[in-house]
Amino acid sequence: MGESAEGLRLLDLAEAFVAPPDRGILFHQRAFNLWQSSRLSDAIRWFAEAEPHLAENGPDYMYAALFHNRAMVWRDLGELHQSMESIQRALQVYERVGIPVNRAKAIHLEALIWLDLGDITKALLTFDEVRKQFRRYAPDLESFIDFSYAQALFYVGMYRQAADRWVEVIAAQRLAGNRRSAAIAEFWLAVAAFEVNRFELAEQWARKAMDSLYEQGNEPMAFLARLLILQGRFDSGHTDPDFADKVTRLCDALEQRGWTLRLEQAKILAARAKIRAGSFEGVEELLKGESGGPGHDALAEDLARYLAKAELAIARGLDPMPELRAGLDLLDEYRMAFGSVEFQAGVSALGVQLSSKGLTHTTNHGSPAEMLQWAERSRGQALRIPPVKSSGDSAAREALGRLRQARQELWDLQVEGKEATEALARVSRLEAQIRDYDRARPGPGQQEERISAEEIHELARSRDTAVINLFEVGGSVRAVLVGGADIRHVELMGLDEAAELGSRLGADLDALRRTFHHPERLRQSVEGSMRRNASALSRGVLDPLLDYIGDRQAVMVPHSKLAWVPWPMLPPLRGRPLTVSPSAEAWWRAVHRPAATGPALIAAGPGLGRATEEIEAVAGLYPEAVRVAADESDPETVLKALDGAAVAHLAAHGHHEPDNVLFSRLDFGLGPLNAYELLGLDQPPAHVVLSACDLGRSTVEVGNETLGFTAALLHAGTATVVSSLAKVPDAMAAEMMVEYHRRCAAGASPAEALAAVGEQRPWHPFVAFGA
Repeated sequence: MGESAEGLRLLDLAEAFVAPPDRGILFHQRAFNLWQSSRLSDAIRWFAEAEPHLAENGPDYMYAALFHNRAMVWRDLGELHQSMESIQRALQVYERVGIPVNRAKAIHLEALIWLDLGDITKALLTFDEVRKQFRRYAPDLESFIDFSYAQALFYVGMYRQAADRWVEVIAAQRLAGNRRSAAIAEFWLAVAAFEVNRFELAEQWARKAMDSLYEQGNEPMAFLARLLILQGRFDSGHTDPDFADKVTRLCDALEQRGWTLRLEQAKILAARAKIRAGSFEGVEELLKGESGGPGHDALAEDLARYLAKAELAIARGLDPMPELRAGLDLLDEYRMAFGSVEFQAGVSALGVQLSSKGLTHTTNHGSPAEMLQWAERSRGQALRIPPVKSSGDSAAREALGRLRQARQELWDLQVEGKEATEALARVSRLEAQIRDYDRARPGPGQQEERISAEEIHELARSRDTAVINLFEVGGSVRAVLVGGADIRHVELMGLDEAAELGSRLGADLDALRRTFHHPERLRQSVEGSMRRNASALSRGVLDPLLDYIGDRQAVMVPHSKLAWVPWPMLPPLRGRPLTVSPSAEAWWRAVHRPAATGPALIAAGPGLGRATEEIEAVAGLYPEAVRVAADESDPETVLKALDGAAVAHLAAHGHHEPDNVLFSRLDFGLGPLNAYELLGLDQPPAHVVLSACDLGRSTVEVGNETLGFTAALLHAGTATVVSSLAKVPDAMAAEMMVEYHRRCAAGASPAEALAAVGEQRPWHPFVAFGA
């Protein structure tokens, strides 16, 4: 209940009356209370006092609990191998004693230690098993699994999703009267807010947690909340002259109390504060710590130390790049351990500060080629990892089948206007089950080699193509251009202004779709707004590059804040073959990837007015094409025909799910085809066209990685995806796509065909993604 001091007082009173055989119980309870108040070294000492008494006199359930609780203390001290040894001793005793709830708790702790050691996939699988046991024996404990799952999400950079779970945990723990667990969840919620740069919110939650922890007597944990507040002030630039001294005093307080788990991170912050203040005395001593070993916390500590050493090098006029590279190389190793694309993308968030520091330094001191290399270190990292084909597993296929059935039932209820709450909940449960299964898959342990700036430049020159790589330094959009006479760097407009113009242009595009059946005056008003916003964005981002681009084709690699810009609408790009790619390396690989050569797939889904006419016309352009009519379209049939197809044209309604991107989907007659399933293709189609809806949109995760239906196809290995950034009127889609495929069948590349088709339709929303 958060009253550890009162518990210790009562135990002191009780000691005079306890019978000798019961002293082990009292010593154990004292150790437990000391742990709860974060007096960890004292707790270890009293557990050692209790062990021989409990071994001789029992009770057996408390003898098992001693190893269990001591494992928790070792974990808090960061001594993970001793923690694992202790919890496995506990499990051996629990096997003999036969208390299923306690055994489930011990298995839960073992999973948490696996999580700390970096085996997140193993931990997630175990969490699922423990959740079942808690539901059977102690339903009130299930929120602790949610807490642990949130921590796993946090460890892979999925901060928003982790925060959502911690909010639920806080409510559950408060309801149960568990003030200690609620305060710790509040602390972690503050950490999640900090990681997404919401510093004011992070400080609010951290202060709330700190006050509660102080009140409970948990002083060292309260110090960690104080450390987070200081870290937020440092990262947001709100420090005062004695800031470094404040952090140093906090380090001393943590060390005195034996709380070592975050001590190195505090020392690193103290060092960075001294470097920023221009005072280098004692900095190297603060940064002497060695690699913390496996797991997220050790990785975060190592990355922070590399960052601090790079900052020290810059302050001394030395080269920071070896430190920054070493940190990002370490992050690459961590990323390869995950099979989930969501996790691979989220992990990139851990390296944002390192890549940003390197990009800023090379922009100020390096060559354009070096700028391109560093821009590439902060995007498209998940695309370097071969997809793990988890959707092909029999259990996953069965769950996907149940999901299709549930979605169909939900759709029928919604169409009939009937109550659909229970059906919606079933869909959510099945999606969560599939997502959790995917997240527990181990990674391939390998990745593609990096491509040099010179190799990208030579390929672009050989294809008469200008590759425009946009990134941000100092608040301005920058471009590194390759494919011309040289590799060139140009500073452009402010990023915030560019992002605002891009957002307005996207809103205009959505508004234009809604005016197709409205008065001409309204349509002209929207087109006027589009023209103004497109011209303004073009003046700031493209016009300064036109001398270099000349008449070449273009590949646009946008900054993440410009990911949704409809680039073909900008005047200099209208009618010009253009591809939008998640990274320059991804474009290079897609060009070199052997293309599938199987029969074309032409498929339609229900609810499109001209779908039958569209697929008949398109199929007629490709000999031996596989046709799938709307009424009989089965997602399983479509998925099978996609494997190995040279080209696939899919005329079906789609849904981009920004909060659940792997379940973005296309609707077919017998159910949806989910983005998640595309990652299981053995030989993805070379060229895919999504002729309806807005599946060109993507969700940009914290680590600047994009996820969605189009992104899933690119990740699976499709070279080119043509899709829309807005919903498309059926007549426009059918008319454009037939002409587009006619040009492709005659030998034009996707970018050339789309440019020719779009030249007379300046406000169409289609974009060619990939290569």
